Amino acid sequence: MDIKQSTRYYNMLNHNFSPLSSDELLNTPYTLAVMPFSSHCAPSTLGLIYSGLEQANLPQVNELWTVEQEVTRGVSGRNHWSKNESIICVAYWLTEDECNDIENSTYQAYTSVLSEIKSQGFPHAFRFWNYLPSINNGSGDAEIYKKFCSGRLRAFEQLNIESTDFPAASALGHHGKGAVVYVFASSQIPLHFNNNKQVNAFEYPRQYGISSPSFARATHINLGSSSHLFISGTASIIGHKTVEQDNISGQLDVTAANIEHLLVHANPDKKALSTFKIYVRHQDHVEFVSTWIKQHYPEVKSVITLADICRSDLLVEIECVCQ
Repeated sequence: MDIKQSTRYYNMLNHNFSPLSSDELLNTPYTLAVMPFSSHCAPSTLGLIYSGLEQANLPQVNELWTVEQEVTRGVSGRNHWSKNESIICVAYWLTEDECNDIENSTYQAYTSVLSEIKSQGFPHAFRFWNYLPSINNGSGDAEIYKKFCSGRLRAFEQLNIESTDFPAASALGHHGKGAVVYVFASSQIPLHFNNNKQVNAFEYPRQYGISSPSFARATHINLGSSSHLFISGTASIIGHKTVEQDNISGQLDVTAANIEHLLVHANPDKKALSTFKIYVRHQDHVEFVSTWIKQHYPEVKSVITLADICRSDLLVEIECVCQ
């Protein structure tokens, strides 16, 4: 197979899931990043981002981001980056020991990657991913996710990033060790959107932690002649409350309604859904979720992973790309 032909797409940025090996996918100058599904969460070959997430459905694939212009890759300090003239991807891993102080380690990771994108000429972050070990461990304000949120917000505040500039993001828990933060950024200014059916994440009440989560519900960006909508990890939340607790079918319905609302109200170019990355808490729900997705969104390419959602009462979360 001609790898260049099979993986090059003529959007400025393209998201897909590929059955090809990571080595094959990296053997082209148009691959921005490959995210293998594995329990491993540590730096590896440049261009590979291991997140600790494991795939729950078949066939086994690699997550793939390709671009139109040729990519260069490198390392600056602990920042592993891939870039072309229009976009940069920067990843930063935390060790198992650093995860024991997740708030301060998150602060260091965020200040590092945000400084890196600015220094390389791509100051506008438009999509973050965060994968942490045991995200629901700890009680009250000591929960891993809440401490992560505090570290992230401290970094944004340190760099004078206002809530109106928070990009789309996902934060999930894996079952391994270590953590990773990675970001896509550009020189183009993105548009960030929220969902008026939900309280803005960065305005959640105190019960959700000392620091509210710092992200937008969706981000739209123009890259060259193509536009993209990134919908953050979306779940069964109305207002600020989890609804349909202990009901996987009900949570899928509410999640889909939130996604559809964003497609109407946060989608300037009326882009169609292209891909889903789905996070399911319990293995027992994977088959049901897979069937539900095929019935409701047969045209959308998707992968299902096993992950802990940021709230312990959430059973499923879905992030989307429209391209």
